[in-house]
Amino acid sequence: MLAVAVAPAKLNLALELVGRRADGYHILAAVSQTVAWSDLVAAELDQDPTGPGGISVTVTGPFRDGVPQGPDNIVARAAAALRRRGEGREVVSVAIWKRIPTRSGLGGGSSDAAAVLRLAAGDNRSPGLAEAALECGADVPFALRGGAAYLGGVGEVLTPLPPLAPTVILVAVLGAVETARAYAAVQPEELTDGSRAAAVAEALGRGELPAPELLGSALEAAALRVAPDLAPRLERLRAAAPHLSWAMTGSGGAFFAPVPAAAAGAALAACRSALPGLPIRATTPA
Repeated sequence: MLAVAVAPAKLNLALELVGRRADGYHILAAVSQTVAWSDLVAAELDQDPTGPGGISVTVTGPFRDGVPQGPDNIVARAAAALRRRGEGREVVSVAIWKRIPTRSGLGGGSSDAAAVLRLAAGDNRSPGLAEAALECGADVPFALRGGAAYLGGVGEVLTPLPPLAPTVILVAVLGAVETARAYAAVQPEELTDGSRAAAVAEALGRGELPAPELLGSALEAAALRVAPDLAPRLERLRAAAPHLSWAMTGSGGAFFAPVPAAAAGAALAACRSALPGLPIRATTPA
């Protein structure tokens, strides 16, 4: 049986680091929203969850470079995590059409894993599904749910929120950032109290767009330190659309800016002209 799903990207509308656990993981206060920029995931499924196991993974598409093609891919780990719990259908093979840039802070890999979990689980939404998601990574539980949510812990504690009000969002991927390196570069003074994320959550609860100064990731300074090519590109992006407030998502290097629909086309064209060859597109909340 062949099943197909979209795997949407996410934006961290706000991401704060409010502490650090003894195991080294940072404690987050964040608000995330899925958007209409997605990978496509197709899975060949078997009704027997006790089959021989093993899974083949094939990755194609414009952003396939550097993505593991076999059992090291996160989707294979997701299928194995669900199988160990004896739940869902056996995943025989997965094909991913990779349209979300990697190492961008847009959560494409986590969303691919969540898509495979949804396809394999079908209508089953048992605790084992959530456990399998968390086993794959802290971003996967949110990707499994989608929409908008407030995130706590290391990202696994979710409080659903109303979605971001309909708007156009420009997203510019200015470079690749290794997540582990960005977190390792965080300085103690870059930890905050979570009030910015709380204010964004409150704005969504009221059905309002959050104020521009509330948006963005506490990892921006660290990302700029570990990926020095981001800073000059960000300057060019801001110069191309000076009326927009650009904020980074996740560990970078994607930046986003809400924009009035009437101005979106001109702003998109100006940004693409200033940074030719980089992935820059308009999207909407999903």
